[in-house]
Parts: sequence; C-alpha cells; structure tokens
Amino acid sequence: MKKIICAVLAVLMLAALSCTAFAESGQSGVEPGKPMPDFSVSLTDGTTATLSELLKEKDLVVLNIFATWCGPCKNEFPDMEKTYQAHSDRMLILSLSGDPDDTMEMIADYQSDNGLTFPMGQAGDLMNVLRVTGFPTTYFIDRDGNIGFIKTGAFLEEGEFEEKVNLFLSNDYDGNPLPSETAHSSFLPLLGVILGSGLLLTIGRWLLLRKAGKPGWHSLIPFLNSYQEYSLGWKGWLGILENLCLFGSTAFFLIQSHPNWALISSFVLAIAYVVLRLLESVKLAKAFGKGAGLGVLLTVFLSIGRFFLGVSKAKYRSETD
Repeated sequence: MKKIICAVLAVLMLAALSCTAFAESGQSGVEPGKPMPDFSVSLTDGTTATLSELLKEKDLVVLNIFATWCGPCKNEFPDMEKTYQAHSDRMLILSLSGDPDDTMEMIADYQSDNGLTFPMGQAGDLMNVLRVTGFPTTYFIDRDGNIGFIKTGAFLEEGEFEEKVNLFLSNDYDGNPLPSETAHSSFLPLLGVILGSGLLLTIGRWLLLRKAGKPGWHSLIPFLNSYQEYSLGWKGWLGILENLCLFGSTAFFLIQSHPNWALISSFVLAIAYVVLRLLESVKLAKAFGKGAGLGVLLTVFLSIGRFFLGVSKAKYRSETD
C-alpha cells in the first residue's frame, strides 16, 4: 500500500514540475534592450503600418500578437482599449493576428464585435522574426525603437497593462528594459490535476473491484469499469445512465451558439447526473460497510473518494449476505 501511495505522489510532483517548466520556457526571437527590426504590416482598414513611421509620432508602440480564437487574448483587450483611449496621444497599440488562418475579414469582424478602436491586422512574415511561442504575446517598443518589455501571456489583472504603459511614458523612463514576464498557463496545471485524478480513480477502482470479487482490469476500460463498479449498487445500467447524463450535459453546454434549449437540456442532465451519482455513491459506500457520509464524499470527490475506499480495509457486502 505504501508503494501505491508513493507512486501517486511521485506522479503528482512530476506533473507540477512540468507545469512550472512549461510556464518559464517561452522564448522570443527578439530580446529586451535590443532594437525592434522595422516592419510593415497590413491593417483591417486597408492601410499599412510601418514601425519607423509610427515612432515618429508616438513615444510608445505596444505590439500585441493575438489570435481570434484565443480566450486570454479576448480577456485582456477591454483593459487595453481603456488604456489606449486614455493615452492615444502618446502611445499606439498595434494588435496583429499571428494565426495565418485568421483572414482580414475575420479580424475586422472581431475588432468590431469587441469594440476595439486601436489598429488591428495580420502579422504575416513578422512572425518569422518574433518566433512567438504562445498567444497573446506583447512587446513594448519605446521611443528609441528598442524593446523595453515582453509579456508572454495575457494581462489579466485590472490596471496591470496601464501600469506598464505609464512607466514607459513617464519622464523617469531611462531606456533600461524591464525583465520579460511569462503568465503561467492554466492548461498544464489542469492537465496535471486530470491525470492525477485519473490515476487515483484507476487505482481505487482496481482495488475496489478486486475486493468485490470482480476482475481488477475492468478499472482500465471506460464504461466497463463503470458497469462493474456500479453493479455493486445499481446492477450496472443505472451507472451507465449516470455517465451518459454527464456526457450529454457537457455536449449540450459546448454547443457554440448556446441556444436556450441547449442550456436548459444541459442543466437538466447535470441535475440528473448529480442525483444519480449521489444515490449510487451512498449505495456503494453501504456495500462496503461505510455510512452515507462517505457516499457524499464519493459524490463530490469522485477520484479521492474511490481511492480511499479502494485502499481501505473495507470488504464488500452483497445484498444476499
């Protein structure tokens, strides 16, 4: 048992370390303190923007590389727009899509739909110079044409973007670059949680099924593991129905148009899933000589609950015993 617990902890630690490495691994083709190579890009209004020309009129050019499908990009734009409105006399935000699949029409619609007034367009060949590793990536180019700051990831805290802009526009700015920053991605931490939970669930189900006199390898096969485990309390099929309610609720929720009927269906199926899981979990806990409290734990914390039930010394009690 100690070996199993140590293996679980080792996997979770490796997942955490991989998240940190990913968050710090972004590198750009240009560096703070170095001149930004001059470039020209096409904009949604049909004009062309050239960096050297923009710097003749502005003290700061913020080059933002985004994609129309990027959620964090969309989240940071309102604060950028607010800052741009306040400082447009001295600074310019130039937001360019780095995704070659984003057409100029798509970018124009995106700009209009989100109420953005700063220039937007396609990055095109500029991506070969920047070598962007993720969206969004933002470059602060000072009045001398040097890169003063690079941010990989979104500005998500309110006022964070304007704070950086004010620093570059202040009379105290001495031309020295700021250290680059990388926003921590939630993807790998979430993946680590999913993998860790899956490992706990698999180990717990393996031991749980074996204690119930069923083949442990069933825990490795989707739906079959549910059928075998839930048959302890629900004779199988209602456990499958529980999973179908979960998948159906998720599918309806992910419909992009989000019509009312889809949201209502998702909500109804989600309630049915929770009810079925609660009843099944209480029944399962009792089958192992445990109380309803553990059944609630199984409902709320599926992976952890089944893991500790599986590694406990509880023995399965059939209804015929």
